[in-house]
Amino acid sequence: MLNYAPGEVASATSTEELAWISRHSRQTYLFLSYICWLRGMGKPPRRVIATAGFALLLLLLCTWSLSDIKDKATINKNFFEDPVDLESIGQFVYSAYFDTRPTLNGRKYVRVITVLDTKAYEKELICQFMHQSGHLSFSTVAKRSAIGAGMGHKQHYYKEFVLSCPVADDLSSATFVFIQTGDASLRSQVMRVRHNPLSLGQSPNTPRQIINCVSVTFGKPDEYRLIEWLEAQRLLKMDKVQLHFHHMTNKNFESVAQAYSAEGFVYVRKLGCPFCEAGQEESLGLLLMSPAINQCFYENLGRYTYTAVFDLDEIIVPQQHPDYPTLLSALEKRANTSSFAFRNWYHFSELGEDSSVDPKMYMLRHPYSTKQESPLGYSIKSIHKSCCVVALHNHFSWEDVPKPNTQSGHLPVPIDLGLNEHYKKCHFDEKTCKEMTNATLRKDGSRLLQLMGEQLTAAFQSKTKQLLG
Repeated sequence: MLNYAPGEVASATSTEELAWISRHSRQTYLFLSYICWLRGMGKPPRRVIATAGFALLLLLLCTWSLSDIKDKATINKNFFEDPVDLESIGQFVYSAYFDTRPTLNGRKYVRVITVLDTKAYEKELICQFMHQSGHLSFSTVAKRSAIGAGMGHKQHYYKEFVLSCPVADDLSSATFVFIQTGDASLRSQVMRVRHNPLSLGQSPNTPRQIINCVSVTFGKPDEYRLIEWLEAQRLLKMDKVQLHFHHMTNKNFESVAQAYSAEGFVYVRKLGCPFCEAGQEESLGLLLMSPAINQCFYENLGRYTYTAVFDLDEIIVPQQHPDYPTLLSALEKRANTSSFAFRNWYHFSELGEDSSVDPKMYMLRHPYSTKQESPLGYSIKSIHKSCCVVALHNHFSWEDVPKPNTQSGHLPVPIDLGLNEHYKKCHFDEKTCKEMTNATLRKDGSRLLQLMGEQLTAAFQSKTKQLLG
């Protein structure tokens, strides 16, 4: 594989690549020997020059034909069909998407979402593109953007990335892509680059407001908590929730998720995990979290103005406004930023519960929170402007689009405007948990109850009866 500078486009019929193909052709070898012989005799006559020129033309046509056959054979052998669900191929390369946002300062990219072994990500990575006809078209050096800290397992270290590969305006020349190391020692299979409404020019004049991209990759999801969590978001005017999960043993949870999907409020996708082993799905499956979030983000470019990221055991709750649209409208007036970051307010189960609430509900039944919200920047959860982020983590964006599209990375949301209400068992060390779960110091953080208590209870009970009997 040839090496090019970042952003440089190289022709698939360059001299070096033709030479590579030519080495496999006995006819080419004989022709080149003949030309060398003519040069050794001195200036050849015009007839010889004409013959050599004609032979060279035939050679180029033959070489291009060989290249076409080779390209089409590569696609037929290695092509990975555009899947409905997130799967893995090659060196754990998951999927590729066009990114044609106007906030990229006139450039266009293909974003490749991947989990790489250290033997791959420590090397230069090349995106090799193919035209829709199957011809090799051009190559660009991939820029790596980390979307996770990675994880070690059995002499390997895996890490999550978004690879950014510049492309030309003619997107048909980047219909397929495969990734390989600069030394060509490792490569992925061939993928079709996926479009989104933005790259297809099909974005609505007024995009929907907000989607929540969720990766269910840890814990033991409960179907009742899922119903309460989804109905709360619906009341807060969330437009769509996209759920990704890999290892799901609770069939009731899955059936509830599918029921919401049939209604159109939820979209369910299953994750492939090639590096997961039996009994270790929960730990190694964490490597799927950021790739799933970024896949959700890129496939929905042009559909939603904002992309939220918060998990099943938490929910961003406006503290003064009735819903997300009015909260976001107020925040937009405060700063030109790429993301809005919400601090945690822990509702630890050890702080007690409200026995007057339906026992199958969890959030409303646990209104008590720690007296103090989490420190600024610690375990924040975010709502991102879809125009302006590149590489998303479960907590915040690790890379934004170039300035001057935004003036700052993220705005810490004042706690009197919005908080991430987090419902879980205390996860700190024993001493810290003992201090934080002292019931005499707890706070009645019943904002969710005040905002939608009666509505949420009614919606929860109705949906539970409908789906679970």
